[in-house]
Formats: sequence, structure tokens, C-alpha cells
Amino acid sequence: MAAAAGCERLAVAVRTESLEGNDRAVRIEVRTGGVWDLDRASTVLGQAFADYAWTRWTVDHDDHQHRITELQRTALESVGLAFGHVWVGVVEGIVQSVAVWMDSSIVVPSDVRHQVHRITTELEGVRHEASVAAEREIAGWRPQERHFYLATVGTAPPMQGRGLASAVLRPVLRIANDEGVCAFLETSSKSNIAFYSTLGFEIAHHRQISDGGPDVWAMLRRPKAR
Repeated sequence: MAAAAGCERLAVAVRTESLEGNDRAVRIEVRTGGVWDLDRASTVLGQAFADYAWTRWTVDHDDHQHRITELQRTALESVGLAFGHVWVGVVEGIVQSVAVWMDSSIVVPSDVRHQVHRITTELEGVRHEASVAAEREIAGWRPQERHFYLATVGTAPPMQGRGLASAVLRPVLRIANDEGVCAFLETSSKSNIAFYSTLGFEIAHHRQISDGGPDVWAMLRRPKAR
């Protein structure tokens, strides 16, 4: 199994670029993610979303970060790696940023969806009903036509603000351009709006979730001519 995983690593697309840190330039390798990245990628996303408005509203506060990490692991292992596009940013041999995209034309099997739903229900704990209600309020926002949906993107807190998120998002945005397909996302962070705008996204919807829930913005990006 280890040998097969190693061969697969040699076949993935790799791009290297410079990032300016606080004290020195570092190099980032951007490549497709694989099962060998699951532990570290889940940890990075758990850290990135530990104090995020949407997850504070939808995930039990008891052992909160662990629950988020396991939610991310479940989605990555069962859905993202199997049916989506996972890209990671690696700095000095360590995964520091992760992006997961889903192509709306790819159907996730119902048994997989049911399994993920069961685990998600357990991990969301006492906030599960709030999570279901919140999802219901934004359920009609996604485009009807084929699109790439940004399921998640996150960077380890010590490495944030250094361009890693942009780096791991760009590969699928290039695919979207090449294939003439829109990209779509939701965010509960107002500061993220300016960031996503630099990548060509525009606000399509906005609302505050009922009963004091978080604000949510939907953003859409039309394909760019190349």
C-alpha cells in the first residue's frame, strides 16, 4: 500500500511559488491531496474553523475543535478525496493549507451521503437541529447549472495571511475557466468577502440565519476568458 501511494504522489500536478513571510521567503508546493494527507489536512481545517461563525452556530461547543476536526476528516475521507478536487499547500514538507472543491455534475452515492449524515449528526451534537435549520435557509442559493462548489478552504493559523489560500484555490479556478464553468461558495466571515473578490467572486446572496445565527454570504464567480 505504501509503495502504491508513493507512485501516486509522483503523478500529481505540482506547482512551486515563493511566499514572503515575516522574516524570510519560503517556498510553497501546491499539489493534489491524497489519503496520505488526511490526518494533517483534517488538523489544519479543524484549526482554521475553530472560531468561525458558522461552525460556532452549528457544532456543539463541548470539545468544539475536536468535533470540527472530525467533521472535516469525515467529509474529506468519504466525499472530498473520493469524489472532489482536493488541493494542498505544502511548506517545508508540511501541509499548511487545504482546499476542497466539488463538481456539481458528480453525484455522490446515496449510501455515502447517508453515512456522512449519520456521523455529522453525532458530531454536531446539541447543535444539529440548528445546523439543519441553517442549511435549510440557504438551500436554494446554489446555481442550477454545473458549477464548482467550494466545500472548504483553510490555512493553519500561524501561516495565514501569506497567500496560501489563494495558491490552493487557483488550480480549480483555472479548470473552471478552461471548462467555462462557474464557481460558487458560501462564507460567514465578512472579512473573507474582500479576499474572494480578488479571485473574481461577487456577492450573489446575503442573509442572517434566524434566531441570532451568523450572517452568510453566497459568492459566485463567472469563468474568465483565457
